[in-house]
Amino acid sequence: MAPTTTLTDLPPELLLDITSYLPTARSVSQFGKASKNLHAFVEKDAWQTFNRTRFPSLQYDGHVSHKDAARTLTTLSIAWERRAFTARYVEPNGEIHAYPGDKRVERWKRPKGQTIGFTPQLDVYEDVGSRWRHRDETLAFSAGAEVCVRKKSRRNGKESVKWMTYRPLSAYEGRDDVTTLHLLRSEDESQRLVTGTANGDLRLFSLPGTAGDVPMTFFTTQGLPVRSSTLLQQSSSAPLLAASLGDTRLSLYTVDSSQSKIAPSSSIEIHPPPMSNDEKRKRLQRIWSTQFLSPQKLAVGIGPSDQPIHIYDLTSLGLSRDASRKLGLQNNDLELARLDLSPSAAEASKKPSTSIYPIKPLPPSSTGSGSDGSVFLSGAYDSTIRLHDLRSNRDVEQSYTDPTDDSAIYSLLPQGQEQVVAGTSRHSLLKVFDLRLGAKCYTYLDTGTNTAVEPETAKRDWNMFLKPHNTSNTSSAAGRRGSYYSRGSHESSVYSLASSSPSSPFLYAGVENAVLELGFTSALDRHQDPAFFQPWYVSRKERRDGNEGLDLAMYDQTAGNVRLFTQRSVGETRRSNGSTLDFPPTVEGLDERWRVGSGP
Repeated sequence: MAPTTTLTDLPPELLLDITSYLPTARSVSQFGKASKNLHAFVEKDAWQTFNRTRFPSLQYDGHVSHKDAARTLTTLSIAWERRAFTARYVEPNGEIHAYPGDKRVERWKRPKGQTIGFTPQLDVYEDVGSRWRHRDETLAFSAGAEVCVRKKSRRNGKESVKWMTYRPLSAYEGRDDVTTLHLLRSEDESQRLVTGTANGDLRLFSLPGTAGDVPMTFFTTQGLPVRSSTLLQQSSSAPLLAASLGDTRLSLYTVDSSQSKIAPSSSIEIHPPPMSNDEKRKRLQRIWSTQFLSPQKLAVGIGPSDQPIHIYDLTSLGLSRDASRKLGLQNNDLELARLDLSPSAAEASKKPSTSIYPIKPLPPSSTGSGSDGSVFLSGAYDSTIRLHDLRSNRDVEQSYTDPTDDSAIYSLLPQGQEQVVAGTSRHSLLKVFDLRLGAKCYTYLDTGTNTAVEPETAKRDWNMFLKPHNTSNTSSAAGRRGSYYSRGSHESSVYSLASSSPSSPFLYAGVENAVLELGFTSALDRHQDPAFFQPWYVSRKERRDGNEGLDLAMYDQTAGNVRLFTQRSVGETRRSNGSTLDFPPTVEGLDERWRVGSGP
């Protein structure tokens, strides 16, 4: 009789192969309970294999616990699939240090004096400590001429928050509004930032400075307004800053805080082609956006133009004078721009034109992206998001459009290789597009629990309104937080989007006069990921501050019969569902807070 072979007798190579087929985190955990040897194998190797197989685009620092990382990634995947999130406004509160002068501020005041609210610019990053649950997140946003910085530390389920603000002494609202903002990673306690303004100031400064001062370095702009900028941080060399000045100038700077003034290492002018006879287009065309794709390539969005994306090479001498490549809106074999459905013969050959606003490279960890930044997304005035690959001779590889709304795309945020989030020009509308074309590496529906309700809605692209559909939960805070919070019908563009990493459950959005934080987790999950969230209940302090959460609305990008979904309040959801630890079946697999229509 042949000897019996058990799992523990298999070599590690075969065990790793088995692990790669385990569909869920629960199955990996159960696999490790078979024996002590398998438990040791799971803790040492299996969780890492599971993360790499099921979440190939969501990489993380390898020194942390792979088991904790698996919990974060699976929880985040479930939250996105079920559209489970809580939205809150973000503004300085608690301990606030105002610079220059290092003054203590009891209550932050929103900028006043303008007919419209400020348009926030956003940036955020995080550092992970020796443990997965030890995190330091730095968030910065602009509020008119002022910059607000939040430092949040998370240790073992507890949070500490500190706010800093900076406003130049001579700043004037409107004239000196911040138009671009970047955070630089710091090795000490200070935080370095780069900001550009509508008045032509481009500066590097540190918070906090010594004795309440703010060390400052100025980049020369010849007084031209700073329209856009992009920052490239490298561990082996000094950071690079590229900025569009005025309508046509593109300048490149080397960031050096030891200097008081920095001139551009190179500058070029981008003008419409001289053979164009369209004088109106010549007058209107300008640079809209700049984005480093890699240390060797810089992308520039212009418009209106039939080739609105220009790629410039970065050499030892600076920017190349001419674009190494110009990308159009369509390929010869595939129409990707919005055209008249019945054009005349003369118009049929005319190339479509538009303006490109955001440009975002896909994260290097994405299986479909190149490590050299060759794969990137662009958002346009014509409401289309396009995927480009510089390794291809095609101008456009894929396009993503919403059949229910044709708003311009103002901001983009790729979430790994899985999806892209887009901010639009109207209705406070945030759009979510699935980049996988139906493919899934991980789905919680494989768990075989009572949650296995086919999420037909969750498979589709969807839109979310970043304004409360019911203002009753914000009216109590209106007096303390300014008139914006009491204007439930207020509509805005979504000017900016940011997230510290594809594995972070927090997404930040800048709308007119406010910044929102979307935390992707279920309100009924009593065991939320301790790396990011406090215990599931709403604390008394949050209730007292009027910061329980906003009730938003959303719908699917389905032409025809569009159904509106609205969120119940967190308190109502918990009261109606009791203290259950499981996810009860809901309509079409959505989070418990969602209901069809606006409710009673």
